[in-house]
Amino acid sequence: MHKFADFVIDNPRLVTFFIFILVIAAVFPASKIRTDFDLENFYPKTDPTVQSYQLLEKEFGRDDNVIMVGLSSDSLFTVKELLELKTIIDSLKVIPNISDIQSIWSANEMVNLNGILKFDPFLDADSLQSDLLNIKKRITTDSFTEGFLIDKQGTTTAFFLEVDEENNTYETRNAIIKQLQATLSNYPSKDFKITGIPYFRNQYVNILNEEVIFYISFSSVLIILMLWYLYRSISGVFIPMLIVWFTVLFTVAAITLTGGYLEIMSSTIAPILLCVGVADSIHMMSKFDDAIENGMKQRKAIIEMLLTLGSATFLTSITTAIGFGTLITSTVVPMKRFGIYTAVGVLIAYTITILFLPAILKITNIRKVFKEKGGKLYPWIGGKLLKVSSFNRKHYKKISLIALSTCVLIGTGIYKLQVNGKVFDDVSRDSELIKDSDFFTNNLAPAFPLEFVINTEEPEGITDPDFIQRVESLQQHLLSYPEIHRATSFTTLLKELHQVMSPDQADINALPDDQNLIAQYLLLLEITDNDILQNVTDFDYQKLRIAAQTEDAGSQSINEIRNSIEKYLARNFTGEEVTITGSTILSANLVNKMVYSLASSIGLAFICISILMAFLFKDAKMVIISLIPNIMPLVLIAGIMGLLGIDIKPSTAVIFTIAFGIAVDDTIHYLARFRIELKRGLNIQDALEITTQKTGRAIIITSIILLLGFGTLITSEFTSTTLMGILVSSTIFFAVIADLVVLPSLFYWLKPTLKDIVKKAD
Repeated sequence: MHKFADFVIDNPRLVTFFIFILVIAAVFPASKIRTDFDLENFYPKTDPTVQSYQLLEKEFGRDDNVIMVGLSSDSLFTVKELLELKTIIDSLKVIPNISDIQSIWSANEMVNLNGILKFDPFLDADSLQSDLLNIKKRITTDSFTEGFLIDKQGTTTAFFLEVDEENNTYETRNAIIKQLQATLSNYPSKDFKITGIPYFRNQYVNILNEEVIFYISFSSVLIILMLWYLYRSISGVFIPMLIVWFTVLFTVAAITLTGGYLEIMSSTIAPILLCVGVADSIHMMSKFDDAIENGMKQRKAIIEMLLTLGSATFLTSITTAIGFGTLITSTVVPMKRFGIYTAVGVLIAYTITILFLPAILKITNIRKVFKEKGGKLYPWIGGKLLKVSSFNRKHYKKISLIALSTCVLIGTGIYKLQVNGKVFDDVSRDSELIKDSDFFTNNLAPAFPLEFVINTEEPEGITDPDFIQRVESLQQHLLSYPEIHRATSFTTLLKELHQVMSPDQADINALPDDQNLIAQYLLLLEITDNDILQNVTDFDYQKLRIAAQTEDAGSQSINEIRNSIEKYLARNFTGEEVTITGSTILSANLVNKMVYSLASSIGLAFICISILMAFLFKDAKMVIISLIPNIMPLVLIAGIMGLLGIDIKPSTAVIFTIAFGIAVDDTIHYLARFRIELKRGLNIQDALEITTQKTGRAIIITSIILLLGFGTLITSEFTSTTLMGILVSSTIFFAVIADLVVLPSLFYWLKPTLKDIVKKAD
């Protein structure tokens, strides 16, 4: 490290020039960062959940490529309203990458014309006036239109824009949504409601993009103001800010260059790095100022800063990177990416700090970052920490016991924690997205698909009357769940066809009980031009699809419903293979995977840090002492979440990783400085006092900055982001108490020998 320090000090302009060249090179790839939100991409390609979904996609197409537009009108079934609706729909057909639009104007009814099956449109512009009441009655009682395209009262309707599967990208959807909104804006008297998974994804991403830019900017301004208040010097403000801006820029460029993109988790990387980068630079600038105060010249002070805190900051960066890097073991792809990119970003922050900070200090010939005549907070913190150190020494047993008792008491709330997440979980219940989604749930059917693919294992297996009856019973069973509003399948089609072609028999048995008759009906459907069969069965009639629509009930309810349905299937479909899938299942499975992956990753991180502490201090007690301050904030936050009824879900689960990274960073900074003071020959008491005062001051300042950075998230439109702001801010507070009060008290109480370090000092 000494040779490295000499090189940077002797070549500061070369180092700075090199960094600025990299900054210029990183601007272009960073500007090309893209954002997306695709549930299927959250899983590895080999995951059974994805393979089940791909089975549905292969046989029947995707269930997540439809944008839904709805409206209500008491005068819907008037000639004027219906023709105006047709005009709107026709104008939307010219939008590129829309493969089809389903509406009451495209809906067909089955007609028996002298024994010949025909599909005629319900609505015909030329005959609307003469038969409107009869049309309304037929279309509002049809199994395929009622609850889908129109409600029972005939006052609410919807049309569905199907996005071309080959071009179902964020950019394409954005263009479609803009043209859709522009067209609908030409009808200000109508209150259109828009929902559907493609629409939600893009609106979510658009809000996310705006928030990322806003919070980076807002946090930067607050941090700048705080740094100015603390240091009252331009260098004390702009050196840390340049370091964090460079860090974020390089990390975003790395994400782009490796084919990554921003989504629900990686969007939090920038605020994390903003805080971590500032923390590294503040710790090192504090050490530089301490060296100057001790009478060192600038060159020697820079070398002292690099020799002592360069290695200490490297240690904290490595441990923080390990904390995030353990997420690489996750089976959830975005969580794995989040862990990798955040770990890389932390190491980038360290690299820039040890290169840029000493170089810029040398170039600008700064004698001291903190101005004596500046802010009063900086020296005030140092004075208070001396009193804290004295308090710790006198009352270490009480402090330790109170801390442990508090953890146990609040930690009981962990038993009340529940794993539960919704598709729309991150969005405020008062937002337009949720209100529009609720409109469909309350008036037609929810926008969340729950799909079943039943494989009879033999061609024409779906023509077996016994099988048909069992499928019909399954549909009725599905509708017995309050969360499931609608279910259609081949049996729905068959019942309607039976009623049209054989009304007398249908009055006795709603479904045909003769296999030959079912085969004849299939032949009738084949020779028509209608493609309705391909939505409910495959080409050789071996597989059958049931399409259900469910509320956004949460992963806990969906998993309970699925488990109950699986028991029903095990009793009634012993000879068939049944696959339960759909976007709703993708979301429900994802919640559990993310939470349990995160728990195992944090456990792995604790093991890694325990090994590191054992290696550094060669004392078993030190492992306990180092882990308790890191565990405490996590236990307290988990307990508070349980007591307040805040569920564990992807957006709140990631809080624990962030909290762990912050807690570890502070603890390692403290222990690394403590180890340095021991090596200088100080006893444990003196080493603790100096560490608490000097490193404690930097910890408090960085914690204040972290609070400002994460505190801004409380104003977010996303409920999950607001919770993240509140809970991470609380964790930061708990971590400061744990590191500056509990950690020193544990030293006094457990009295580790630390013989190896003391011997080296001697």
